[in-house]
Amino acid sequence: MIDLTSQMIYRIGNLDVENERIAYQMSTGKVIDKGSDDSVLYGRYLDVENSLRTYEGLKTQIEKTTAQNNVTDSTVGEMKTTLESMKVDLLKSLNSGMTRPDRLAIASNFAGMRENLITLSNTTVDGEYLFSGSNTTKTTFVKDSDFNINGKVDFGGNGHLRNVAVDPGVYRERGVTAHDVLMYNTDTTATDHKITFTKNEQIIDGFGNTWKLNTAEDKLERYKEDGTVSTDYLAVTDDGNDPKTFTSEDVTTASNLAHNTQSGLLLEAKHNLFEDLNVIINALKGYGTIRTDGSTNGEKTTNPIDDDAVRAILSDALGKMTLQHDSTNVGHAELGGRNKIFNTALTSIEAKVTHFNILMQETNGVDMAKIAMESKALEMTYNALYSTVAKMHQLSLVNFIK
Repeated sequence: MIDLTSQMIYRIGNLDVENERIAYQMSTGKVIDKGSDDSVLYGRYLDVENSLRTYEGLKTQIEKTTAQNNVTDSTVGEMKTTLESMKVDLLKSLNSGMTRPDRLAIASNFAGMRENLITLSNTTVDGEYLFSGSNTTKTTFVKDSDFNINGKVDFGGNGHLRNVAVDPGVYRERGVTAHDVLMYNTDTTATDHKITFTKNEQIIDGFGNTWKLNTAEDKLERYKEDGTVSTDYLAVTDDGNDPKTFTSEDVTTASNLAHNTQSGLLLEAKHNLFEDLNVIINALKGYGTIRTDGSTNGEKTTNPIDDDAVRAILSDALGKMTLQHDSTNVGHAELGGRNKIFNTALTSIEAKVTHFNILMQETNGVDMAKIAMESKALEMTYNALYSTVAKMHQLSLVNFIK
């Protein structure tokens, strides 16, 4: 009797183990829980799971980037619309029938559109400035403390674009900088291998690095992405005028360029649009703008100017606004190309995530119909076994053999 009871307890223990397996598989949908259950199958499962987690992480990152790209695209579109409105207002102001009060009204409108451009350029998504380059924590355009007097707006970002992973070990550039959409080229080394620029213009090379004048104003030094100065530099000379215009040495023969190549280093002088907008607003109010390297640079002249001088300034500004509009269009096109890369990458990543989910199910997924049948069979076995045990514990031998 004791031996028979021990066998029953042993069988119940086996059933409990089987019940635990079935319960785990039904609740998780997985065949195995530990590597000791099936080391080969568990190894395959971990490999697939790691790949799935990698691509899920990439998918989340690209979805965030795509959202930023969409906001950037719509923001640049609004910038273009604002620039077109500015051109229309400039054309109106050049009409010979325009009176001073008419131009003052346009000046007020221009000032409002300038504020809109500053606000658009400082657009953020998830705490990141979209047009500040790789340093997305920096405000893109910062007003000078005397902005209402001189109209100065300084660029706080850099010329580098953020790199975002689109596949394991594969990165692509995201977005555009303010250099691309709110500044236009005034000179490039692509024509004569020299760069000519003013102190207020920014110099950017083909790698996105910024070049700045040193304190002595005899060198143009390359700055790294982290903001530190490098050993690369170009000797420069100024024309002796006020404001100063600087011209670099020939980049193809320069001896202090680590990045020098046979074709020469590509440098571009970027002109800040807001400097032009300040001149335009002053002219619409009937004043010239002081253009020197002194502390009054950007301020309006003390005495008003006549209508012919106003029209001359506005006519010149219209050409610059056209340059800026063309530059913004090019930047928008470049942005569209980069956005397309991420849209394509997102489609590819989503397909891979789906594939690995299916593979995980095939590798370590259970057949729920089979498990349901096993569960029912286990239930019946439990019932039969416990019924037998109950009869064994009845005191009457007659009852036991019924």
